[in-house]
Amino acid sequence: MRTGAAENLSRAFHRSACRFTVNLVTRKLRFRSIVLLALLAALVGCRGRAPEYPVRGQITAIAPDRSYVTLSHGDIPGFMPAMTMAYSVEPKTSIGSLAPGDLITATVVVPEGAAPYLIRIERTGHAPLKADAPPPRVMNLLNPGDAVPDTELQDQDERPRRLSDWKGRAVAVTFIYTNCPMQDFCPLMDRRFADIQKAIAADPALARSIHLVSVSFDPSRDTPAVLKAHAKTLRANPALWTFLTAPEPVIETFASRFGVSVIREGGDASITHNLRTAVIDPKGRLVKMYSGSDWSPEALLADLRDAAGR
Repeated sequence: MRTGAAENLSRAFHRSACRFTVNLVTRKLRFRSIVLLALLAALVGCRGRAPEYPVRGQITAIAPDRSYVTLSHGDIPGFMPAMTMAYSVEPKTSIGSLAPGDLITATVVVPEGAAPYLIRIERTGHAPLKADAPPPRVMNLLNPGDAVPDTELQDQDERPRRLSDWKGRAVAVTFIYTNCPMQDFCPLMDRRFADIQKAIAADPALARSIHLVSVSFDPSRDTPAVLKAHAKTLRANPALWTFLTAPEPVIETFASRFGVSVIREGGDASITHNLRTAVIDPKGRLVKMYSGSDWSPEALLADLRDAAGR
């Protein structure tokens, strides 16, 4: 009887210890799950946030429904050079009593795949509009569904090329220059396109329906011979990946349609620019625009597959 009582007591103690251990582990797991979910939510929030840039300029016109303003502004580092451009505003009521001639500060938001818009608009003063001012440079940004410009450019073999040369294929276009010193800018675009090329080359159906295009906005240094050597370094297959450029005025106008801004310091100084990567469908229409480098080769390849119907 004493032995049985001892065994019963041992079993009861063992069950209690097990329940305590399970409860402790469960609480730890719940705590870790809560922490993990919080971290994931924070990461999703960070990744989903559109880039923002401060801007200062003068309003030159306001749409009759007051949903758009035309702003003549200075350089926006990392986004675009000084120009005059129409922006929508959020919220619509933020225009308030603003009028042409007003000087403002604001924030430009650049969402992925959509036109930039203004938030946090503040009036800082007023100045007469210059009647004799030269015609402003206006950035006419492409929106999804728009036909991309079919500008004549030049490839690494000195041949004239247009994006329509790859009509019938889905095309990815990015903008680079070969002397870019920032490893997370142009060289990163090169590495990602090289990864995508490997995936395309491994699938004959994709090789027939997708093409990659890298456009240099530094024609004075990125001659066709330089681009050809650069392509060789990257092991770019000309059948899958083409490098293009054009005279400076042509390439800047072309690039600006994709939201690429280029600020040249002169001499051998680095070029200040932003990153834009476009997906174009087989009919030559813009499908999607990526801003910056917050995209992966897998994501872009998936977009190209969808655009090509693969």
